[in-house]
Amino acid sequence: MDMPHDTPSPVISDIKNFDADSGAVLERLIFKNRPIILALCALLTVLLGLQATRITVNANFNKMIPVHQPFIVNYLSHYEDLQFQGNAIHIAVQANDGGIIDAHYLQVLKHINDDVFLLPGVNRAYMTSLWTPSTRWLAVTPDGLQGGPVIAQTYDGSAAQLDLVRQNIEKTGKVGELVATDFSSSMIYVPLLDTDAAGHALNYGQLARRYFTVRKKVALF
Repeated sequence: MDMPHDTPSPVISDIKNFDADSGAVLERLIFKNRPIILALCALLTVLLGLQATRITVNANFNKMIPVHQPFIVNYLSHYEDLQFQGNAIHIAVQANDGGIIDAHYLQVLKHINDDVFLLPGVNRAYMTSLWTPSTRWLAVTPDGLQGGPVIAQTYDGSAAQLDLVRQNIEKTGKVGELVATDFSSSMIYVPLLDTDAAGHALNYGQLARRYFTVRKKVALF
């Protein structure tokens, strides 16, 4: 027995002739209440737009790490001491001629160290270079342990003082870390704070511009 073919729905040119009760339940619910549906869509758009204005970039990975893992627990318990090690600038200062045991090089390094020290957001207590007092040498002598800053206050750029600087660097144990193994360059480690001196969030753009000003100034030496 042949099944009758589906006949196409008639075209209704006048809305008055349209059967508003035709169609599925969902169709009748939407099309018979179009003003309400449009109002709900407009309200939802406004609410989502307001929420979009509150979206911020968050680079915090704390929600992605296994906080119950023993190593992570240990890290979080010492977070205040370790947090500055990740957010830091490492400045490598290369000697153009010879090596770092040179009066001109050390003078230029001092200018960079002093200028970077004053940049906003620098954690000055933990900044490290050959010129910072925290960079110290330590040696065992017949009289016991002796130590002091790598570049002493008596440094005057003389050949004798330069030789003493080399000896002090070798005693620090930082060759290959703070100083290149071939003494061709040295590092300035600059840890950063989350806020500046005024308590505002650190402006990395401003910090970068200030840093490049320091670089241009060094080029004049």
